[in-house]
Amino acid sequence: MVATRWRARFEPGALVLEGYPFPRGARPTRVPAEALSEVCAGWFPPAVRTREGEYLFVPAEQAGELADFASQHGIPFVRRNDVWSFILEEFLDTEFSPELQEGALRFLESNGVSRAETQAMRELVGKRMLALTAVTWEWQHYGLYDVLSAMRPFTFTTGWSFSRFYEESMRLADRGGVQPASREEFSR
Repeated sequence: MVATRWRARFEPGALVLEGYPFPRGARPTRVPAEALSEVCAGWFPPAVRTREGEYLFVPAEQAGELADFASQHGIPFVRRNDVWSFILEEFLDTEFSPELQEGALRFLESNGVSRAETQAMRELVGKRMLALTAVTWEWQHYGLYDVLSAMRPFTFTTGWSFSRFYEESMRLADRGGVQPASREEFSR
């Protein structure tokens, strides 16, 4: 996990992202509550999904404020499979047995991510994720936030731009299956 100094501000009727670590282009930093479709339980850092399919992160220490905001505005809590955590697990400072590796590939396939797509994404992000691991020695979890953090500061030499990668990473994250969750599940 890469440390950042961004903050979220919870105003009546809106989430305001101050110093957000990922460029949002022409999109405003003030996001109306009605533009938010769900709060993802179990993601680190906490994430909300917009109705347009963009995942926005809130600093972990503000998870309680996010839960209050979501409850006040009727934004549902969901448990969404973080497909990026399975794509990125081979970059953790951990060894996985062939059986666990195969299980991850099957899980991704069950969420609509083919083995070819998984391999292509791993090849695209591999050097940067390994560099992140060399700095953090992370051994437990990488997810969407981590891959965005690893990919953002670099210029793409593969024909990709960060904005293209950002959009593609959001579409890929959207494939994770969704189940209802409670505020209590989110707060764990």
